[in-house]
Amino acid sequence: LRLQPVRMAPRKRVLRPMPLLDEDLVYEATRKAGIADMHVQKMWRYIIARGVTNIRDIPELPKALCKLVEDKFVLTTSRLVKEETSADNSTTKLLIELQDGSRVETVIMRYGRFELRSFPEELQQKTQGGETKFHSKERATVCVSSQVGCQMGCTFCATGTMGLMSNLTAGEILEQLYFANKVEHIRNVVFMGMGEPLDNYHAVKMTVQAMVDVKRFSLSASKIAISTVGVVPRMHDMTQDMPDVGLAVSLHAPTQELREQIVPTGKAWHIDKIIAAMDDFIAQRQSRKTRKTHILVEYVLIDNVNSSEKVAHELGQLLQGRDVLLNVIPYNPTDVPHDYKPPSRATTDRFNEIVRTYDIKTTIRQELGQDVNAACGQLVVQTAKAEAAAASTTPRDLEDLVGGNRSKDTPAGLRQRKGNADKSSGTKTTVQERRVTSRGPMAMVVAGVVMLAIAVLVLRYYARVMNS
Repeated sequence: LRLQPVRMAPRKRVLRPMPLLDEDLVYEATRKAGIADMHVQKMWRYIIARGVTNIRDIPELPKALCKLVEDKFVLTTSRLVKEETSADNSTTKLLIELQDGSRVETVIMRYGRFELRSFPEELQQKTQGGETKFHSKERATVCVSSQVGCQMGCTFCATGTMGLMSNLTAGEILEQLYFANKVEHIRNVVFMGMGEPLDNYHAVKMTVQAMVDVKRFSLSASKIAISTVGVVPRMHDMTQDMPDVGLAVSLHAPTQELREQIVPTGKAWHIDKIIAAMDDFIAQRQSRKTRKTHILVEYVLIDNVNSSEKVAHELGQLLQGRDVLLNVIPYNPTDVPHDYKPPSRATTDRFNEIVRTYDIKTTIRQELGQDVNAACGQLVVQTAKAEAAAASTTPRDLEDLVGGNRSKDTPAGLRQRKGNADKSSGTKTTVQERRVTSRGPMAMVVAGVVMLAIAVLVLRYYARVMNS
């Protein structure tokens, strides 16, 4: 008898006022009012691409649409609570409070002028002095959350042990990109923050649809990646609904028995079915002649758990012959009820070397810039504790994210929020970034304790791959 993990239905979010960036909610209201879609699309274009915050400033917009928006919608239902940027300007972390008081984190990574090691040899360059560098274009990537909490229960992740509090709406996910674009011109998006994206499938699909819409955020689908612990039915759905979006699979073990110890939801989706879904995804990409067909395989390396040479050989045999890129992530200690230890550098290097003997491309997660607690969930933890104790806490030594310099296309002035200017009008005709300031129970604040810490650690390389 195989026990299946308990999957509780998440609390449904009812937002009042509603998010103006949410396609489902906006179209439901405007179509009911007899307003043509082209007017809505024009409104989004002016708000997203041109930075308009006053709906009356949009020329030739129907009065009925203006009134509907002013009565029922708001530009952002969430608010930016805190923004921290690393000393080297590689990473900016945004702490965002939702309408009900829950908090999630969004991380901006800047790539392009940082030296890394442990990348595939074909991406490395040698200087005259013998130093190893890699070539990367300047760009910015944002990591977004899709849920408050997570029910996947990964034993190395504090968020995974919390349980799922609620799904984010498509509008709330898009607001994270909206806020990030005010800080930096975003070129890439990775769904590697808090939550399991494929467990909130419809909202994620609608979010991606908005991101690639040329009349809204106008991102390339190839610049978007979704990470999953292996929700097999939805992995198959992605081949039809989001065929050009990148896929990252959190594997963490080469056998079913070991994987169930690390990822409890492995009981629901056998590793053979996950591999089959990966093969299906790769085959679909190859049939479409997509430029990038590979899948990123994420592997958290935990000392004396899944780090032995025997396990390395098993992993190599499992992935051999498949179009994958393995990202080895040395475990980072966090608040979980397990005595996990990070592997030594020698263990990590040896594990990586063994897997490469099976003709598999690999990379090892690199640590840079640890001064802003940019690992997922760290800012939430610090802020919640500070508010509860009315005192500052000492930052933990958690992994930061790799990045580069600021995009030359984005002036520093984008950091200034337009809300201050809007507040002076005090009129109903301004689509202000209204925020609900009431807090939910402390449990809702704690719901944002740790975003999917390990997933964010891999996104810096995946973002580089998407731009290669």
